[in-house]
Amino acid sequence: MQITKTDYLEYTFCKKNLWLKKHKPALFDDAKLSDFEKKIIEEGNLADEEARHLFKGGTLVDSQGDEAVLDTKKYISCKTPVIFQATFLQNNFFIRADILVYDNTRNGFELYEVKASNEIKRIAPHNYINDLAFQKSVIELSGLNIIKTGVIHLNKDYKKRGKLEYDKLFVIADISDEVELAQNEVKRQMEDMKKYLTDEEEGGCECLYRGRNNHCTTFSYSNPEVPDYSVHDINRIGASKKLFYDWIDKRIFKIEDIPNPEKLKGIKKLQYDSVISGKPIIDKAAIKEELDSLKFPLQFFDYEGFTGAIPMFDGFGAYEQVPFQYSLHIMQEDGSLEHREFLITEPKTDLTKPLIERMKKDINPKGTVIAWYVTYESQRNKKLAELHPNDADFLKQINDNMFDLMTIFSNGYYMDPAFKGSSSIKKILPVLVPELTYKNLNISKGDQASERWQKMIYSETSDEEKEAIKRDLLQYCKLDTLAMVKIYQFLKNML
Repeated sequence: MQITKTDYLEYTFCKKNLWLKKHKPALFDDAKLSDFEKKIIEEGNLADEEARHLFKGGTLVDSQGDEAVLDTKKYISCKTPVIFQATFLQNNFFIRADILVYDNTRNGFELYEVKASNEIKRIAPHNYINDLAFQKSVIELSGLNIIKTGVIHLNKDYKKRGKLEYDKLFVIADISDEVELAQNEVKRQMEDMKKYLTDEEEGGCECLYRGRNNHCTTFSYSNPEVPDYSVHDINRIGASKKLFYDWIDKRIFKIEDIPNPEKLKGIKKLQYDSVISGKPIIDKAAIKEELDSLKFPLQFFDYEGFTGAIPMFDGFGAYEQVPFQYSLHIMQEDGSLEHREFLITEPKTDLTKPLIERMKKDINPKGTVIAWYVTYESQRNKKLAELHPNDADFLKQINDNMFDLMTIFSNGYYMDPAFKGSSSIKKILPVLVPELTYKNLNISKGDQASERWQKMIYSETSDEEKEAIKRDLLQYCKLDTLAMVKIYQFLKNML
């Protein structure tokens, strides 16, 4: 059984999930990668390819499996200066090293891992130190001398201006000392992993002691006694580990079975109380105070943004959100409603200037601009102000008059057990306005919108497909702001 670097990293996070992948792969048949997850993988591959520009004249091992191992041995024996995707198989451990550089004076190799991130991560399953310690250990088993280990990651301060400057886009960080310190523990884990994967299946998995967002793919299979809505879903339960661990140790999974609810405070207690009562807990006075503070016209506003590891547009850096679309529903004091929208379909050199020009026509900065999770929209406005200083006052005025509709729910002014502890609009809308749904849309999530917009602006995409994507993007973004309108109207009618 071959064990890859990906297997090792998964083992450090949830070893049971890895065991199931090896022995019961059918459990993962329905766990297909989303378009966004595929995009993340593509971004990683793209960063790897772009980083090769830092090492001129490198040789790529483009073969696979055993052939790649043999090709690597050939290149090493010839003392090839730089090898990309050097491949090793030792004691069932299989790796492909992103970049291997031969140092003739020291008769050894420098090992580099390329990461499509803005920093060095040290927490499982994305522990770059252990990642390199694993690779180094496997390579050393083949008899090579690794004299340096490093991470090549994206520079968070770099902004694209014209042609990419690879020496500024990437940071080369020497982490040799950290890798050396980690290596003994990693070698122990490697041996433990080999044994674990040959053992019989164990019950449960270590994700039992983590909040819902940190569960492995097969959590429900390994922990069938945990209901779909459990103590794992309590708002920010990770901040109350002692309390949470005590429940898990006592096999308390249902929120209704919590023996010490008096220990819960704030939002957590409201969430518990709503579950016990089986109905919403509503602070009408707080909601009224918030909504009465809004100034007409009320402008329900939503951006869609594109992000990528390698910056595509001038003025933007790695993973910096590029606003490419907005939807705007405008409500007057008499309740009348109109809709406006804008979508960048053909990116120009000054990408976001047309978007701002339309915003200046569509938005009245003296009225309240309502968003869901205002931080996102306000940060985009700050970025636009940075790029277009002549429009900074307009954008600042919008930010000064923004209201976050999500706070009604995140502050616990309206707590429904059907929200399951979430304040996401995708969780709130089906409960308060069930007739309005994203289910029938071709695009139903923001990350999917980002991926589809990127496809739309490709020159290779047919005109017919571009038009279809355009319709889907406009329909999706329009529903985001209409959803806020409907939730606002629901709250007003309730008062």
